[in-house]
Amino acid sequence: MSDTRVDVNVNFNDMNDRIRFEIRRTINALTLKLQRTVQEDMLTGQRLNVQSGRLRGSISSRVEEGKDWIEGTVGAGGALVPYAFVHEFGLTGSVEIKAHLRMIKQAFGKSITPTQVNVKAHSRKVNLRERRYMRDSLDLIAKIVPRNIDAAIERGLNGQ
Repeated sequence: MSDTRVDVNVNFNDMNDRIRFEIRRTINALTLKLQRTVQEDMLTGQRLNVQSGRLRGSISSRVEEGKDWIEGTVGAGGALVPYAFVHEFGLTGSVEIKAHLRMIKQAFGKSITPTQVNVKAHSRKVNLRERRYMRDSLDLIAKIVPRNIDAAIERGLNGQ
């Protein structure tokens, strides 16, 4: 699974619960904005044309916090989409293909009655370019993070 993180370190104490609330709310919004950017802008045609929707559906976000930290995380991948990493970072090398059945409808360029044939296990060379759907989305959102955190602190200080 590939994770992209936006971390902001701020010292919190009992006197600034309002600031903490505003920063948490801002990090929630920024994390969701990053998730939407990946799903809607990058994976719906701009970088990858949707085929099954599994990669787009695997994009998830969460916000966690401790006593003196708040962290927003957006991740992709999982058991159903092991190819998420390959699309993000590319792959040049050899891939092992398992033995499988294949339905053929043509032989020597002529149509035939559909028939299943066994395909033996083999390796195949691949050269897939990186598509940077996660990292480029983070680069876009990272430009607005400092300004939004500063505004959250201001709102917390002003009690708005």
